[in-house]
Amino acid sequence: MIKKVFIDSEIILDVAAARKPFVKNSKSVLSIVENGNIMGLITANSITNIYYILRKLSSSDKAKDFIRTIIKYISIIPVDHHNVSNALDSGFTDFEDAVQYYSALTHQCDYIITRNTEDYKESKITVLEPGEFIALFKS
Repeated sequence: MIKKVFIDSEIILDVAAARKPFVKNSKSVLSIVENGNIMGLITANSITNIYYILRKLSSSDKAKDFIRTIIKYISIIPVDHHNVSNALDSGFTDFEDAVQYYSALTHQCDYIITRNTEDYKESKITVLEPGEFIALFKS
């Protein structure tokens, strides 16, 4: 059975903006998703955040082109009232991460891939950095 993996927006931004030293592992995560070996998910609000940041770094057209590419192989999941309500009442210190976590939980993700593992101390989902996920996937 294909695993569902929630991908934090920073992983996608690492690739889009070629952020060193993170780009190599983040690109490997996206390649695993693109090859169909796992199902990658991201929230709809993360897509708008990615667009906003990429537009500032380059242009609106380049940001849109990048998003068109990634949504070919990454599924976009919604954020609903229940997710936001749970995030507000949670022990998470970062509200945005809490919203993403509850969306990932609702969609039964097996893993969350992020560089901010400290923000997910309350997680019932296994949280991994890109390098850890790559090592796990290859084993």
